[in-house]
Amino acid sequence: LLKNALINLESQQSERLLLGEVDNFHRCRRVISKLRTLLGESEQIGEESSCDELANEQTKRITPFTLILDDPAGNSFIENPNAPLPDPNMSLEKYFRTPTQDMIVGLQPSRDATEAG
Repeated sequence: LLKNALINLESQQSERLLLGEVDNFHRCRRVISKLRTLLGESEQIGEESSCDELANEQTKRITPFTLILDDPAGNSFIENPNAPLPDPNMSLEKYFRTPTQDMIVGLQPSRDATEAG
């Protein structure tokens, strides 16, 4: 997840500069730097390292983090690498949408939502 975010942000950096989005370029660069730190990619590893050595080295350097995904529409999916067993690193909290969230996801607003704005 983090690696994909890093790749996607980096791939658009030159385009941001070409379009004159300098502020956005610098904001993205800060996020890219933080993602690299979380992924343990701030240091370069020699090219002669084996795949196993690279994997072990990267596992040691990954910074623990918490990802909170709030999806009122319920369209998200996070793969469980331990399936069919529960993932010990994930907690799931189900909830009823608020009237405002119903409106945001495009559902017919209730009277309460209409009154709440």
